[in-house]
Amino acid sequence: MISVIMSTYKEDERLLRESIESILNQTYRDFEYIIILDYPDNDVHKSVIEEYALKDDRIHFYINEKNMGLTDSLNRGLSLCHGEYIARMDADDISLPDRLERQMKYLEKNHYDLIGGITEMINENGSLLYSIKSVPTDPKKINKALRYSQCIAHPTWLGRKEVFEKNAGYRHMPLCEDYDFTLRAVLNGFVVSNLNEAVLKYRMTSNSISRSNLFEQYLYMSYITNEYKNKGIASVDKAYAYVQQHLNEKDSYKYLKANVIFNRMLQEMSDKQFLPFIKDGFCLLFSSKYYLNKIYRFVMLSLNS
Repeated sequence: MISVIMSTYKEDERLLRESIESILNQTYRDFEYIIILDYPDNDVHKSVIEEYALKDDRIHFYINEKNMGLTDSLNRGLSLCHGEYIARMDADDISLPDRLERQMKYLEKNHYDLIGGITEMINENGSLLYSIKSVPTDPKKINKALRYSQCIAHPTWLGRKEVFEKNAGYRHMPLCEDYDFTLRAVLNGFVVSNLNEAVLKYRMTSNSISRSNLFEQYLYMSYITNEYKNKGIASVDKAYAYVQQHLNEKDSYKYLKANVIFNRMLQEMSDKQFLPFIKDGFCLLFSSKYYLNKIYRFVMLSLNS
């Protein structure tokens, strides 16, 4: 049995319904659906989830007494799992109908421990923005690629329960808990891979593009990446100290601005608006040295996978 874990907070009701239904309508039927509401005052979410739970007893609904954050909510979900396998889901994404079936076959056939898959990026209305063409699949190449960035998309995870048990769940590595988890899994000897097929529609909202903590996330990623390159597991306390030392308003603003430009370029490329794409590309070159480093990391990830 698969235990699907999802934490909800303040997602739009329509998006939440689409997310829940995408799991309930899976072709693979042997699963439990553990939903954690991390905003106890969200009466809309309570009503929606309880409505589905009455119709489908595979849903197990829990409400945190107070806002705990994603890390603690996921760890609570892990403690409630009964399945031999664990899958992740976010409350505004959409799993493709045969996602779990295809991922289970791939994981079992190849004796992998933790896998992800390809995501299709959609906007708030569900329209396709762009689709990732391919993801690395060879475990040895993935281990090398992880020196630059995460390459196992968190919302697409399916893994054996023992991976989560050996890792002792997620750590408080803000904004990078999934990347930290993946690196620790590899260092603990588990074999990770990707199914090189689309398995999920990932929702890109205006908040996800322009959220103010993007630069903070980059700094955490940089620190734990450097520790991984030295074959070490990053210290949570030292990572926090590193971030606080380098975090500042000026660089945060530049990084955020660069991210807006970059995402606009993706849309321009999709729409074949080549002149605006070139202009924005020129602006991006002079936007943020840290964001350019992020792009460099993605290029190196591609070359090493």
